[in-house]
Amino acid sequence: MAGTFVEFFSEEALENVMVILKYKPERVVYIGHKSNMITKKINSLRAFTQRVSPETELKFIEVSRDNLDQIIDVLRELVEKYKGAKFELTGGGELILIAFGFVSSKFPVETLRIDPYTGTEIDFNGIELERKSGHVQMSVADNMILHGGCLTNLTGSYSTWRFTDDFRNDIRAIWNIAKKMKSKWNKCTAIIEELVKANPPDESGLYTLPRSASGDITEFFFKLKNIGVVSELHIAKRSISFYFKNDMIRHIVTKTGNILELHVYDVATSDNSKFTDAVIGAMIDWNGDNRKGDRKSLPEGGYDNSTNIDTVNEIDVILMRDAIPTFISCKSGKVGSVALHELQTVTRRFGGKYAIKALVMATPCENPGSGAGFFRKRAKDMHIWVIDDVYSMSDEALRQKLIKIQGVSF
Repeated sequence: MAGTFVEFFSEEALENVMVILKYKPERVVYIGHKSNMITKKINSLRAFTQRVSPETELKFIEVSRDNLDQIIDVLRELVEKYKGAKFELTGGGELILIAFGFVSSKFPVETLRIDPYTGTEIDFNGIELERKSGHVQMSVADNMILHGGCLTNLTGSYSTWRFTDDFRNDIRAIWNIAKKMKSKWNKCTAIIEELVKANPPDESGLYTLPRSASGDITEFFFKLKNIGVVSELHIAKRSISFYFKNDMIRHIVTKTGNILELHVYDVATSDNSKFTDAVIGAMIDWNGDNRKGDRKSLPEGGYDNSTNIDTVNEIDVILMRDAIPTFISCKSGKVGSVALHELQTVTRRFGGKYAIKALVMATPCENPGSGAGFFRKRAKDMHIWVIDDVYSMSDEALRQKLIKIQGVSF
C-alpha cells in the first residue's frame, strides 16, 4: 500500500480517483473550494473508495477562493506533516495551482499526473519528464457509484440475460435472421409482442396465438424453428402454437430492439475482447441512495434492490475500457434528435467529459429526405459517434468501429 497522495479536487470525478485506482494508497488528502467540493460529491467519492480500496483514508480540506496566503499555508503544512507525500496535478482551481507552484519552488515535493484516457503516469521529479505506461480499471458499477448513482437490480446483465456459450450462439443465429429481414424484423416482433401479451401460455409454457390476428408471421416462426429457438411449432388454420426455448428467447422475439442490443454486447465482449467490463440494459438510479455494496459479495451483484427509486434511466449498453466508459444507445428503427439529447444527458451525468457516446443504428442514416445530414451534424456537434447500417456490417467491422471510437491504441 502506497503512502500519502495530495489531490486538487476536480469537478471531473474520474480525475479524483486515478491514484486510488492505481496505487490503493494509505491516504489521499483532497484540497478544494467549498463551491465544488460539495457533500454529495464527497459522499460519492467515499462510497467509491470503500468499494475499490477500503483501507484508503480520505481527508478533505477546504481553502479560500481568493486568499492566496491561506492556500500557501495549507500546502506548507501538508508538506511538513506528510513527509514524502506525492502531489497529483490534475484538477484544482487556478489559485490553488499558483499556490502550489510557489510552495514547490521552496520545498522539495514529488509530483505526478495520471492520464485518465491511457493510464500513463507522468513523473515530474527528474530533469526530464518520465512516462510510465500502465492501466487502471474499474467496473461499470464502480463508475456509477463514483458519479453518485447506482445500477438497479433491473439491469439486464443481472436480471434478464445469462451469457452462456449456448445463448451467445442463439443470439448470433437470431441476428442472422434479423439482418436478412431488416425492417420486417421490427414488424414481426411487434405483432408477436402484442399477441403474446394477449394470449398467455398454458401451465406447460405452450403458447397458442390466433392466426387470424397474426399477419404474415408464419414464415418468421419457421425461421425460428429452424435455428432451434422455438419448438413443437404447429401451424393450424386458425392458430399458431409453440414453445420458446427459454425466457431469454421470448424477450428477444417480443421486443423489437433487443436483438440489436444483444448483438452489440456480444460483439464487444466476445473472445479477445478489448473491453474490461460491460453491461447491457443498464438501469441507473440517479441518486444511488439504496446502493447495497460490492458486486462480488452479494447475489444480485451489489445493486440496488429497493423499489424506492427516484429518477431512473436506461442505457442499452455500457462498455468500460480500463477507466473510460462508452455509453451506447441502440436503435433498430427511426431515430430523431430526442435520442441524441437523452444520450447526451445521461452520459454527461454518469461519465463526465471523459466518457464516449455512441448511437448504433441497425439501418442506414442516409435515407433520402430524412434530414440525415442535419442529424449527423447535430450528433457531431454533441460529440456523439454514429455507427449506422449495422444490418449490413460484419461482426468484425462492428468490433473495429467500437474500438476506433475509443481514440487510443489497445
